[in-house]
Parts: sequence; structure tokens; C-alpha cells
Amino acid sequence: MKVLLNFTSTITIVFLISCSREKPLFTERIIDDQAPSNLWMKSIGDVNMDGKTDILAGGWLKGGMVAYLAPDWKKTTITDSLKISTDAEVMDVNNDKTNDVVAVVDKAIVWFEGPDWKLHLIDSIIGHDVEVYDFDNDGLIDVVSRNQGAFGTTGGHTLYFYNQKPLETWTKYQIEIPEGEGIKMADINLDNKMDIVTNGYWFENTGNMAQWKEHRFTDTWEWVNTAIDVADINNDGRPDILHSPSELGGNHYHISWFETPEDPALIWKEHIVADSVETVLHSIGAADFDLDGKIDLVVAAMQQGVDPDEVAIYYNLGKNKWEKQVISTGGSHSMRIYDFDKDGDTDIIGANFAENILKMWINGKKK
Repeated sequence: MKVLLNFTSTITIVFLISCSREKPLFTERIIDDQAPSNLWMKSIGDVNMDGKTDILAGGWLKGGMVAYLAPDWKKTTITDSLKISTDAEVMDVNNDKTNDVVAVVDKAIVWFEGPDWKLHLIDSIIGHDVEVYDFDNDGLIDVVSRNQGAFGTTGGHTLYFYNQKPLETWTKYQIEIPEGEGIKMADINLDNKMDIVTNGYWFENTGNMAQWKEHRFTDTWEWVNTAIDVADINNDGRPDILHSPSELGGNHYHISWFETPEDPALIWKEHIVADSVETVLHSIGAADFDLDGKIDLVVAAMQQGVDPDEVAIYYNLGKNKWEKQVISTGGSHSMRIYDFDKDGDTDIIGANFAENILKMWINGKKK
């Protein structure tokens, strides 16, 4: 790997402050108290092609994936047998104008063909994260996946790229990367192509699935297993990168965002949002939760560390100041954020990995 070492890094440490500003009131709603056991996966997408955003949830222990159809969250089964790992995405894989589900399952990456959910194998690998998009702009959906590096597993040091060409035929490419977990797709260099972000690196989409250009964006972030999101934190029109430490319990690290320089191929400035958190924040997301025009962060602790397992929002006060609000002490293994109740603000769904209870935290901050 080519590593950039000739840049001086800057870290800004920010202490959380208290203030009297009004924060949204979040109300917890149980969507399903009989969801699949060990509810690792949560995702969203239009499963039944009615123009509404539905919820997907998958379990590991006994297997099974279900969809909850908006707006009433009617439950329907996609599979009742396969063990579902951490990630899944909804997309029309075979161009039949019906959405499908690409998922990480036990020792495989698969896709379920809608509307009858016929199972198709993409590859027999152990995975943890997945992103789905037409990365080479040829009209066919492609897939990127990665395993985690914790718990003695292997594969967190490899990115797998699956180029669909021709239809329903997959060619695999792979590159070696630093050990860890977490991937996120975003157009980092604003060239209208989706790139891939991992812990400390981003991989530039050249338009060729076999060729990705590696960029190291930090030489200060040292935690291996990382939850990742991308958002414009400072409203400068460029996408910034968010990191939280996602594995393993019993340690402490920090939550950070990395400010995109004018040339994103250079080292980015790290800003610390919270300087000591337990390393079990397995999910991070970004949205303007209080509708003040600034992007806030939400993180969730999974059942691997010391109680309480918080779901917490860090409100962006500007000038690298943040205010924390705990909205739940039940935690979540993974979560998705969206305006589920269609009232103009952002809500959250989640569940911890040992549970079978799918929850929604409804944002009371209406436009």
C-alpha cells in the first residue's frame, strides 16, 4: 500500500458544553417485539415498489429477514432460514423494475429477487458490510463488501468488488487494505462517481471496477474497527467523514469528524466530537435532527460494553462545539435514520444485537 507520510496532521479537541437551546423530544415506539432473534441487520428501502420507504430487519441466531411495509409497518417475510449478518441494501439488481435485497448472510453475499424473494448467490465469503450501486455507470448494479477484523476473524483487510457484467454475472476484484471493519460509499471528490470510505482511507472510483485509487486521509485515527458515515458537517459544500470506534468493549477512544481539504487526496484535519467513549459505538449517522441548518451526529452503543448502552445525539452548535442528548439507554447494534413518519424531521430505527425487539425513536421536532 502507498501511505502518505509527508503531511502534518492537526487535531482539534472539542469539549461538550451545556446550553439552554431547545432539543427535540424523541418518543420510543416498538415496531415489532417478535422480530428475528439477534437483530443484527436494519435497513430501509422501497421493498414493494409503492413509492414508500419500508424497513428491513434480519436476525443472526435463528436466521430470518422480514420487511415492515410503510406506513403501517405490516410485516412480511423475505426469508425465514438464512442467518442474516450486519448489512443489507435495497436495489433493483436485475433491471426488471422491481426492487431486490442484497444482503450479507452466513458465509455469503446474496441477493433476494423481488417480489417472490428467490435466493441468488453473489459469492461465498464471510462479510460484514455491503454497499450497492452502479459504480461503473454501465446500467448494472455492482456490489462492494468487507468483513470485520475483530473476534479473530479474517477478511477485514480486504475490499471485495463485484462487477455485474453481463446481467446476473459477477466478476470479483479485491484489494488489500488496513485491518478493520466499516465501509461507506460517497462522492468524496465531487466527480459524480461514488467512492468507498474505510477506516482512515478512501478509494477513488476511476470508473473501472478493477481499478480504485487509494488515498489515506488521516494519520491520527488509530482505532481499527470503525463505524463510518459521510456528511457535510461544516456546510462548505464538501463531504466530511465521520468515525466512531465500533469494537471491542472495555476500551475507550473518541468520536471524530474529518474535514475535507480543497484537495481531498491530502491529509484531512481531524476534529474530536467526544474525547472518551467506550469502543462499542457500532453505528454512526448524520442528519439535521433539530432543523437548525447544521448536521448533527447520532451514535449507538451495542451490548458489548458497560451499561447503559446509549443511543445519543451530538448536536452541532457550530465552531466545533457539540451538545449531547441521550435518547435511549437500550442501545443498538446498527441503525438507520429517515423521516419515517413523514413529518419533516429525521427519526431513527434500531435494536441491539441480542434482542428481537425493533424500535423506532420518533423525532418530535416538526417543521
